[in-house]
Amino acid sequence: MAELLESTMLVCFGLSWPMNLAKNIKAKSAKTMSLQFILLIIAGYIAGISAKIYNHKFNYVLAVYLLNLIIVSANLIVYFVNRRYDRMARQAKAASIKDLSGAADEKQEPRKNTSINSQGDDEMAKYRELNSITEAGGVVLFGSDTFAALPVGELTQAFRITEPIYNRSVKDIKINQIETYLKVCLYDLNPRKIFVNLGDTDILDETIDISEFIAKYEWLLYMIHTKTQAAIYIVSIVSNKPAAQEINMQLKALAEQTGCRYIDASNALESKRPTLRLFELLKVHMRNHPISFADAMEAGALSNREAEDIPNDGQASLTPDKNMAYARH
Repeated sequence: MAELLESTMLVCFGLSWPMNLAKNIKAKSAKTMSLQFILLIIAGYIAGISAKIYNHKFNYVLAVYLLNLIIVSANLIVYFVNRRYDRMARQAKAASIKDLSGAADEKQEPRKNTSINSQGDDEMAKYRELNSITEAGGVVLFGSDTFAALPVGELTQAFRITEPIYNRSVKDIKINQIETYLKVCLYDLNPRKIFVNLGDTDILDETIDISEFIAKYEWLLYMIHTKTQAAIYIVSIVSNKPAAQEINMQLKALAEQTGCRYIDASNALESKRPTLRLFELLKVHMRNHPISFADAMEAGALSNREAEDIPNDGQASLTPDKNMAYARH
C-alpha cells in the first residue's frame, strides 16, 4: 500500500513536466526556463532512484522515478536547444539592425550596452564601499523600484528606529536579473532580517508569465535560505496593475510553503502618504525587540497625522514623488 501511495505521489508530481516540456519546445526560447531549478529536480530524482537501488526495491515505483527523470532530463536538453534559438534570434536581430540602420547605428549600439553595464558596475561598487562600514545582523531591504525609492535614512529617523537598516535595492531590476546582485546586496551584509519586494518592474510587461515568475521567486528564496541565516519577509507588490493581485495571492501561499513571513502592503496605495504607510507596515517587523506601549502610541500618532494630512511636526515632508514605482498605475 505504501508503495502504491508513493507511486501515486510521483505520478501527480510528474504530470506537470510533460506539459512544461511541450510548452518549452513550442516557445523555442530559454528566457522563461531556469537551469538551476531543472538541475535541482534532477538531483532529487537521482537521490530517490539511488535509495531504491540501495534497498534492492526493484518495482513499479522505481519505474515511475525513472520515467519522471527521463521527462525532466528532456527539459534539460530543450533548455540548451532553446538557448541556441535565442542566440540565433539575437544574431538575426543584430543583422537586421545593421541592414536597416547602416554602419552609424551599428557603432552606437555597443556604446549603449557599455553605458548600461557601466551603470550597474558603478552601483555595485557603491554598495561594496558602503558594505565596508555596515554592522552585521542588520535589516536589509532588497527590491526594485518601490524599495529603491524609499528614503530609508529619513524614515528610520522619523520613526526612531535604532536597528541598523540598509537599503540594497536596484532600480528597474527584474526577477531574472537578481542572481548577480545577491552577494553584494545580501550575503556580504550577514543580515538578521531580509525584506524582499520584487515584481513591480516585471508586471509592467503585460505578457508576464505568472507561474514562471513565482518559480523564479521560489528559487531566489531557496538561494537566500542556503546562504544566510536571516529571517525572510516577502513584501507584496504595491501596484494596481492587473497582474499584481494574482501574484500577491501566490506570494502569500509561497511564504507559507517556504517558512517566510508575508507582509501585505498593497493598501499603501489607498493612503494619502503611501511612503509613510508602506514603512509603517514594515517597521513593525524590523525591530529586534517586542513592540512597546510607547511604540504603539507613536504609530497611532503618525496614523492620525496621516489621516488629517498634517505636516510631521515640522520635519521634512515624506510624501512620495509622483514618479515612485508604487504610484505608477
